[in-house]
Amino acid sequence: MSTLVEHYAQMRDTTRVRERALFVSPRIPSELELQARWFAGDFGKHFVGTAGDKIDIIQFGTWNREAGPDFRDAAIRINGGEPIPGSVEIDLLDRSWETHGHATNPAFEATVLHVFVE
Repeated sequence: MSTLVEHYAQMRDTTRVRERALFVSPRIPSELELQARWFAGDFGKHFVGTAGDKIDIIQFGTWNREAGPDFRDAAIRINGGEPIPGSVEIDLLDRSWETHGHATNPAFEATVLHVFVE
């Protein structure tokens, strides 16, 4: 017959408990999810650019499911100026403009807004 001490030692050595995380890290959305949320207007129509400019969305654009910018036939207004027609590209990271080759791709020349999460 085992003693209480032996029983505890056996339980300690053979039983494992996985503790839950104290903080749940946020899920990183896919680019497709970001595009869908843009299309639905989930992010709103008023933004502030990286240089502090006030950017208003006049038209979200038509979702492009082929090569090129994510949305075509969009229109924005910067600092209350005249509407600027063009395309919108949506990426997870700001550096994706360069790493995806958009800067040198003629298909992206009409892009008026690059939206990114981080």
